[in-house]
Amino acid sequence: MATTIYVLALSLTTTTLLFTGSSACPRDPLMTIAAACHQVSTGQPLLELCMKTLHAAFENSEVTEYANIAAGTAQYSCQETQRIGKNLLQNPSLPKELRAAYDHCIGKYDMVKNKIGAIDNAVRTCWFATFKQDCVDVAAAIDDCAHNLQPVGSSSPLYKMVLTDRDLSTLSCSLALHGVAKQWH
Repeated sequence: MATTIYVLALSLTTTTLLFTGSSACPRDPLMTIAAACHQVSTGQPLLELCMKTLHAAFENSEVTEYANIAAGTAQYSCQETQRIGKNLLQNPSLPKELRAAYDHCIGKYDMVKNKIGAIDNAVRTCWFATFKQDCVDVAAAIDDCAHNLQPVGSSSPLYKMVLTDRDLSTLSCSLALHGVAKQWH
């Protein structure tokens, strides 16, 4: 399920950017997808996610254009995670512990969606005044959600989605910080 949602998010984001365009920030470094992904990846899983997320982008672009794709994908993925979490809460036979964990995450995701939206907006407008704090807030909220889901772990369909959201938000923040966002703080 998480893979399907990821593919849909990536397709929607890439299609939107191809038809509406994206304007890079002034003084933004120009890089290949591979170079950008290697610069921001802390390990093989994040490198693979980066390459997969940016695979349809123009091969030699400004880093904030790559961050824009990653932020849009993260935003859609977080919306889908919250939607699916709300659907899971509709199950009357959901165990009490799992219900509490899902409910906690869904509550956190209201803030996550707002902050991811702010991150996406910062990358699109090149206005990074609250960017770093937004990235910190998103990471903390998603980590808190994942921590609450950890006792059920892989048996929860939401757990894997939350981890993907964490990686996508980290990727978008890392790409932007590698570009011009680093000049703001």
